Amino acid sequence: MQKPMLPATFPGMRVLIVEDLAALAIQYKTLATRLGVQVITVNSQEWALKKAKEGPWHAALVDLNLPDGNGFNVIKALLEHSPACSPVVITGEDSLDNAVRASEAGAFDYIEKPVEAERLLLTLRNALHAAQLSQKVARLESTAPAAFEQFTGQSAVMQTVYRMIETVAPSNAPVCITGESGTGKELAANAIHARSPRRGKKLVPINCAAIPAELIESELFGHMKGAFTGAVADRLGAFTEADQGTLFLDEIAELDISVQAKLLRVLQTGEVKRLGEDRTRAVDVRIVCASHRDLREQVRLGKFREDLFYRLYVVPMELPPLRVRGEDIALIARELLKRYAKEDGKAFIDFSEEAIDQMRAYAWPGNVRELVNVIRAVVALHDGQEVQLQMLPTTVRAHGLQEVLLPPQTLSQPESASSIKQNESNDALWFHEEPDAGKTSPTAAPVVNRYDPLRVRPLAHIEREAVDYALGAFGGNVARAARALEVNTSTLYRKIQAWSAQEAS
Repeated sequence: MQKPMLPATFPGMRVLIVEDLAALAIQYKTLATRLGVQVITVNSQEWALKKAKEGPWHAALVDLNLPDGNGFNVIKALLEHSPACSPVVITGEDSLDNAVRASEAGAFDYIEKPVEAERLLLTLRNALHAAQLSQKVARLESTAPAAFEQFTGQSAVMQTVYRMIETVAPSNAPVCITGESGTGKELAANAIHARSPRRGKKLVPINCAAIPAELIESELFGHMKGAFTGAVADRLGAFTEADQGTLFLDEIAELDISVQAKLLRVLQTGEVKRLGEDRTRAVDVRIVCASHRDLREQVRLGKFREDLFYRLYVVPMELPPLRVRGEDIALIARELLKRYAKEDGKAFIDFSEEAIDQMRAYAWPGNVRELVNVIRAVVALHDGQEVQLQMLPTTVRAHGLQEVLLPPQTLSQPESASSIKQNESNDALWFHEEPDAGKTSPTAAPVVNRYDPLRVRPLAHIEREAVDYALGAFGGNVARAARALEVNTSTLYRKIQAWSAQEAS
C-alpha cells in the first residue's frame, strides 16, 4: 500500500531550535525554513524556557546538553504551553537512558549527532504533520459537547455513541445496548426515546433481573383481576402502558426461557393478551433492550432463544467502559463533586492533581456507577476545598490499570460477560502447553474445543479497541499511547484521523 504523502510545506507553523553550537543552529534553521515555517533559535535553557511561553510552537529541535541546563526541562515547558508541539531530541550522547527519558518526557523522536540533512528534514516534516493532526483532534474535542442528554463526557468514544443515538432515534428499529455494568445503558435508552418521535409518549423501563420469574409475565403482559392468587385488581402490563411509546427491557438475558417465547410472539404479532383475558390487544411499541452479558454467547449456551435474539439484535450499540474514556473520568468526577458538595453543604471545589492522576489510572471495574459511589463517599466523609489523594478509597489508591491486564488464571470473581470478553482477548496472549499425544492421565479431562466462530470479531474492531484503551490509559496522550502500542506517533494520528473521517461521513 502506498504511504500517504506528507505536506511539502507547513505555512503558519512555528519551530523552536534549541542548540548552543552556532554552526549547527544555522544548519538546522536552513533546513527547517525549507518547510515554510517560522524558525526561532536560542542557545540556552534560560532563553528556551522564556520562548516556550511565547507559543504556540508546533515542533522543536532540542539539544539535551545545554550550557545552563538540559533539554528535558525545555521539552516539559514546551508541552506545558503548547500541548500539540512535537519536540525532537538531538544529542551527541548515544545513551539508552537518555532515549528512554526523552520518550517519557513526551519527545516525538530521538536523533543522534551527527545528523544527516535528509533524516532531519524528514523527521521534522513528520513532527509538524503530527502537530497538525494533534491540533485537529484538539479542535474536535474542544467543540464536542461536554454533555448529551443525561450523559457527561466528550471523549472520542462517547462522541461515537452520541452520533449513534442521534442516527437511530428517529427509527422504529429495535436497539440492543451492550456494555459492562455501570456504563449507562439505561441513560442510552432514555436518550434514544427522548430524541425519537415517540418522546411525547411513555418510556416504560422493566428490569428483567429484578422481578421474580413468577411475576415477570404479569409485569410485561398484564393480568385480569383473579387471574392468579394475589391478583386483586386488573393490571395493564408494560406493553400496554408503553403503547405508542418505548419499552426498555433491561438485563434481557435474565428473562426466563418460557417468557422469551411469549415475548417473541408479541413482537411477531404486535398483539398482547393479559393473563386471564380471552381477547388480544394491538400495541405499537418500540423495543430497546440491554444486557451486560454477551447475547451471542447466551444463544450458544442455550439460555437465550436464537429467534428472539435476531428479533432484538437489529441495531447493536456498545457502550465503552469508563477506563477507555480518557479525560471523561475527570470531567464526570468534577461534575459529581460539584453536585454532592452542594447537596451536603461542603466546601469542595476541585481535586488535587495527584487525586485526578490516580483516578485516571484506576481501572473502574464498576464504571460510572462506581465513580458515582466513590465521589459520594468522599464528600460524605471529608471536607475542604480540594479532594486529596488520601481521601480516595484504598481500592482506588492502591490499584491502577494493571488490574485488568492480569491473565485469566489469576481472576477469582465469577465469570460474567465482561470477564468472558477479557478471556477472549487473553486467549490470544496466554499460551497453554498441550500434553504429549502419547501420555495419558487417569484424571485428564476430555479435550473440548472452546473456540466458537460466533465470538470471532473483525481485526479492525480489535485494533480500534486497543487504540481506544491505550488513549484512555494515558489520559488521551497520543504520543504515550503510541509508544505503549509500539507504533509511530504519526501512524496513530493517521488512524485517529481516518476513524474520525469515517464517523463524520
